[in-house]
Amino acid sequence: MAPEDAQLKELTTKFQETGLNDKQIAETLKSKLIRTSLDKLLDESPKQITTWPNPTAATLLLALATATQKGSYDSRPKIAQAIIDGRIKSSRQIEGISCARPAHLW
Repeated sequence: MAPEDAQLKELTTKFQETGLNDKQIAETLKSKLIRTSLDKLLDESPKQITTWPNPTAATLLLALATATQKGSYDSRPKIAQAIIDGRIKSSRQIEGISCARPAHLW
């Protein structure tokens, strides 16, 4: 197995454990930027996620990873935690995240 294939298999398992469905995983794996962003986001989340699989939170984390795939965002772990804690409940709350940091979340 090629190193890239092994990495993709590992990421597939990791993303499945979060609750993403097969279609979401396939789309995520197609984009190196998004898959790297989501992988890093899951690793940098400040608190271990004990409620996996959680399709709703996983989808919101994917939206956050997509919105922040380019660049560095210091507030990203806090936003991820707000998703995990249930304070962010929709992708609309994530839209524009790269432009503004909603103060009411912290």
